[in-house]
Amino acid sequence: MASPPPKSAPHTYTLRFVAGAHFLRTLGLALGFLVVATVLHRNGAPGPVWILLLLHGFAWPHLARALAQYNEDPVWAERRNVLVDAFLCGVWIVLMGFNLLPSVLLTTMLAMNCIGAGGGRLLSKGLFAEAMAGLLTVAIWGFRPAPVTDALELLACLPLLVACPLAVSWVAWRLTKRVRHQNRVLARVGSIDGLSELLNRTHWTEAVVGLLDYPLNESPAASLLMLDIDNFKHVNDHYGHIVGDEVIARIGQIIRRNMRDSDIAGRYGGDEFAIVLNGLDLQSAANVAERIRTSVHMAAFEHAGDLRCTVSIGIASLQPGMRNAREWIRQADAALYKAKLLGRDQLFAANWARETATV
Repeated sequence: MASPPPKSAPHTYTLRFVAGAHFLRTLGLALGFLVVATVLHRNGAPGPVWILLLLHGFAWPHLARALAQYNEDPVWAERRNVLVDAFLCGVWIVLMGFNLLPSVLLTTMLAMNCIGAGGGRLLSKGLFAEAMAGLLTVAIWGFRPAPVTDALELLACLPLLVACPLAVSWVAWRLTKRVRHQNRVLARVGSIDGLSELLNRTHWTEAVVGLLDYPLNESPAASLLMLDIDNFKHVNDHYGHIVGDEVIARIGQIIRRNMRDSDIAGRYGGDEFAIVLNGLDLQSAANVAERIRTSVHMAAFEHAGDLRCTVSIGIASLQPGMRNAREWIRQADAALYKAKLLGRDQLFAANWARETATV
């Protein structure tokens, strides 16, 4: 009925899939037992049929979980279990004498399980398995139609009719919630630079453009720091790229430590960082820049104990009416270039200059 299993799905996903299927099968078959038992009692079914019903209703869900959980491919095994459910559903429909409401209800619940576990393809297989089981059971049991559903059988159908769709909806809600969480995680991973753990250039630029596009009554106080690692090529050439990566990571850590929630920091290039300090004028931004510069100068590195790293920082304040991120970045870049010309390990800002002695 099925081909050899393909490669295993991720472990966490398969365990959740199997657990969810076990929950729905246990609930569905317990309530389905009530439906089928009510009809079989009226029809006077023999003892072996009751034994099969008890095994299917209360033993099979746990056996199915074990068969799936310990298979090399639990998802494939669970889909095979659904086909077993479909086959037995066909058996019960014949043994119930094609009692109309219970037969339609069981087939509908089976179709929901098939679609949930494997989509339209598994649904087709499930309906085929149900039909084959029905024909085989008719050949053995005979054709004994009793399609009329009485009031007691109708009442027996209500718990299954109400509880199973609610359970499926609950499982679907949990799955949707998990997918939304995973999407948020993926979005964050896609926007974050792996070494510095700051925004990558694309997402940092988008955030700054969004800041400038936001309607404001007054031109807000905000300053942009462009930070560049001095002689970073020499660090890579002399100490190797492992140390170079460590430098990037450490500077990213220092920047994050000096940020507030409202600030926007990103890795702008290989050895260049950009930080928007919201609500800070030029002097306050220079104080933050100085703390960053000093912290970098004092930082020690695990794989290069003798390395002392320095940074140059250019500062540009947000000017009234400025709504162009490129112009703001250009001003901060020009200030950074000036800091480099002054001897590196410096701060420099447009319309205001401050030099710090090299330690």
